[in-house]
Amino acid sequence: MLGSALLASVIVAQAPVSPASRAAETLGLGPVLDSVVHQGVTYVALGRGGIAVLKLDGAAPQLVRRIEEGRRFVRLVVVGQSLLAIEQREEAHAFSLATPEQPQPDSLASALGAARDLTVVTQTPPPPQAPPPTATPSSARLTVTAVKDGDVTLSGGALAGLGEGTRVRVRTQDSREVVLKVIESREDTAIARLGRGENVRVGDTAVVTDAPATARLFFPEPGVPRLRYGFHARPFLALDAKTREGKSARAGGLLLDAFIAWRPGDLPLVLSAQLDPVGFGLGTGLRHSPGSAYVAAAYSTDFLEVGIGAGALFGQKACTTQFDYDPNTYEPINPRTFCDSNAGVSFQQVLRLGALDGFHIAWNSAILSRDNQFRFGSGRGEVQVPLTPSLSLFGAGGGSASGWNFGELGVRSFLKGTGGAGTTVLSASLGIVSLSDGTGEALTGPSIAIGIERRP
Repeated sequence: MLGSALLASVIVAQAPVSPASRAAETLGLGPVLDSVVHQGVTYVALGRGGIAVLKLDGAAPQLVRRIEEGRRFVRLVVVGQSLLAIEQREEAHAFSLATPEQPQPDSLASALGAARDLTVVTQTPPPPQAPPPTATPSSARLTVTAVKDGDVTLSGGALAGLGEGTRVRVRTQDSREVVLKVIESREDTAIARLGRGENVRVGDTAVVTDAPATARLFFPEPGVPRLRYGFHARPFLALDAKTREGKSARAGGLLLDAFIAWRPGDLPLVLSAQLDPVGFGLGTGLRHSPGSAYVAAAYSTDFLEVGIGAGALFGQKACTTQFDYDPNTYEPINPRTFCDSNAGVSFQQVLRLGALDGFHIAWNSAILSRDNQFRFGSGRGEVQVPLTPSLSLFGAGGGSASGWNFGELGVRSFLKGTGGAGTTVLSASLGIVSLSDGTGEALTGPSIAIGIERRP
């Protein structure tokens, strides 16, 4: 031990003051036994043991990591793409004292075997070295300087105590709080990642916290977006389509959703307008254009939306011929044409249970007001199940008295953002669509659908 200490002292004493030594002193790493630089990275053999990997190209030195902390290296050499580290070793050797004036090399095993008890006299071991000081998390307020694609840039970095894994509490301008985890730390800035549905803006303030991250997969708490709009188009190929005369036809069509939803203030109120949906059939020479539309006002929170509205169902009339029958011959007489339409004013109900961007069950339906009576107009539902922070599985379907019906299964993904302002959501699905014109056969076939939603 004494020889090791002397050797280390000699090496330290002989080593000139170098940038690596100054950096180690600044970072509290203790004395430096040797150092070497390779491709801009400095490797330092520490007197306390281990090798420190440093970056010295900034205004302040940065400790990247420490390796082999339990071993003492006295020489570092770069050979090609390898770091050769020469370790200081302590070994025991035995010498025979049969002739005290002439010690002779002896077997270590025989020397140890000749004594029942072996007492080793050495220096009192030094107290354990305290770990190198680390940056203390700053209690100063940080500021959000940029938000892009779910990454939040903060005004403080490693010098402010922000390292990878550090959590920060962000106070948003609409009085909400989110706790984010830092995924990248630089000297003066750090980057944290927003969770599903979370949203912050430039200028929001943040402080370091020990609280757990608020990101949730199934039940995120994003708040209700100020504005949402988008569409979902379902083109389909009609199978076994026929014209009015009963001839085969190559036909298809489109079933289209389009919507806009707006939250005018801080109240839990959302105003929306929606084509829900509208169908167009082509290829048979017959009109196929059933649809429904509505406007609604809803009470909307993170996990509940319920509202009412007014709208209309529209489509073609279904016409049939009715006869009277001769009481004697029972032959049909007096033909009359009656046309019935499942179109008219409707009353709408809107419901969502669960988070808009998490797990939810949604339903809306219409009651058709016609001929002084109320009847079923339309209904459609959706179930969404999150799979990853950016991907969800959904299933949807519905139908109406005016002639549109569909069912689909698909995925929904964040193309940009995480649910707040600046988010773009892509939906894609496979399903089946059916449109009826009220007179001929319905157009029915498989569909491949795509949708886009924007939240500016």
